[in-house]
Amino acid sequence: VCAGTLNGLSVTGDAQHQYQTLHKMYNNCEIVMGNLEIVLIDHTQDLSFLQTIREVTGYILIAMNVFSALPLQNLRVIRGTQFYEERFALFVLLNYNPNTTHALRQLGLNQLTEILAGGVYIEKNAQLCHVDTVEWRDIMRDTRLEPLV
Repeated sequence: VCAGTLNGLSVTGDAQHQYQTLHKMYNNCEIVMGNLEIVLIDHTQDLSFLQTIREVTGYILIAMNVFSALPLQNLRVIRGTQFYEERFALFVLLNYNPNTTHALRQLGLNQLTEILAGGVYIEKNAQLCHVDTVEWRDIMRDTRLEPLV
C-alpha cells in the first residue's frame, strides 16, 4: 500500500525530478491509497514499476506525458473516492508532443473491470488507440454518467 497525491496538473521540479518522485512513490506498490497522478513524464523513462498497481482508491490522472505506453495492465479497480475536476475517476488528457512523434499510443488497462464512482474523460491524445472500442459503461458503476471519449 502506498500514498497517492493531490497535485492535479501542478508539478515541482523538472521532468527528471517528476519521474524520480513517481518511481519512489509507486515502486512495488499494489494499492494506491488516494490518487495516481502521472503528469509530465517523458518518453525516455521506464514506467514498468507501475505494473504492480492493482487498485487506486481515488482517481487516475494521466496528462501532458509523451511516453507511448502506460504499464497499468494489472489495474483492476478505480474506487473513485475522490474525483478529478469534481466528477472524473479516470482523466486522460494531452498526452503527446506536437513537435515530435512521441505520444501515448495505448493505455494498457487490460484488467480494469470496475470504476466504482466517477466518470471517464479521455480527450486530446493525438495517437491514442482503442479507447473508443472499450465499453466504458460496462466498467463504470454510476449509470447516470456518460463517458467522454
